[in-house]
Amino acid sequence: MADFGSYSPEDVIAVNLRETAERTCTVWEQEMAHLRELAEQIITDSIPNAELTQTLSDHAPPRFKELFAGMRADPKFCSLLECFRSTEHSVYLCRELGASIQRQTSLSAESFFLETEEISDTARGRMIYQRNSYTDSAFLKFAKLLPAPRALYAHSFPAVCEEVYNGAAEFCILPVESSAEGQLNSFSRLIDRYGLKIAATCDIPATDNLRSTRFALLRRDLVPLSAPDRIKEHFFECASPLLASPTPAELLCAAQLCGLSPVRIDCRSAVDDESAAKHVHYVFRAEDGDLLAFLLYLAMEAPNCEPNGFYFHID
Repeated sequence: MADFGSYSPEDVIAVNLRETAERTCTVWEQEMAHLRELAEQIITDSIPNAELTQTLSDHAPPRFKELFAGMRADPKFCSLLECFRSTEHSVYLCRELGASIQRQTSLSAESFFLETEEISDTARGRMIYQRNSYTDSAFLKFAKLLPAPRALYAHSFPAVCEEVYNGAAEFCILPVESSAEGQLNSFSRLIDRYGLKIAATCDIPATDNLRSTRFALLRRDLVPLSAPDRIKEHFFECASPLLASPTPAELLCAAQLCGLSPVRIDCRSAVDDESAAKHVHYVFRAEDGDLLAFLLYLAMEAPNCEPNGFYFHID
């Protein structure tokens, strides 16, 4: 036993903290072992794996509410600790699930983004937009991504969205951001209203070369396009109800644990009505992260979260 007689009070506290950290580390290793066992059992019970995402919400790790209910600490602190510990457990479980799935099947992050509605031969390759010099330039950039692109014009931005929503065109082009004004909320709400998904983005400079507008290539389904070899950055965008679980803090914590970096976060309703339910929109840089684990986390903990884009930005 250490002789504390020659120790200062600070030294004694430091030793106690180190011993507590060692015990905590041991508990953490035990928890992780149990979560690995749970991941193996979930995979064993979920055959075929196509059913896994539909049942993941039934396999969420146990919460810590009962544990913290008996503590006499600050309830705000307990709530925060509960938030991050439960999120950490959920993400670890999803990372183990993802690794196991990849060992057994060809399921990947892209497997979550399948075409749900068949595109007609007439609509395939059609890109509709309201024509001006800027959208013409955006069309020329996006056209390089498709084998047989065809331009189609509409008289208004809502009409542009209507044509894609109704299946008359596969893609549409809309402005989504301005270097002078920031996020263009009226167009963001239009995209939300029609449930369109982002496939790619590009920037078009103004005539003075001092400003630029970011345009998005959108479609009905969240099917990733093949990115040019030079493209290295990929982005994942999703939206979750503000008052639903998980909280924004939990979702951001999960993204960080999966290696996704936040690019932008904003809160808005899908319509121009202040009383309408608010959604938090997240944009993450995803190329260096474990996107499959994060998608499994969303399927398990955030079934109300809606993916809005898995895309890349072209010059």
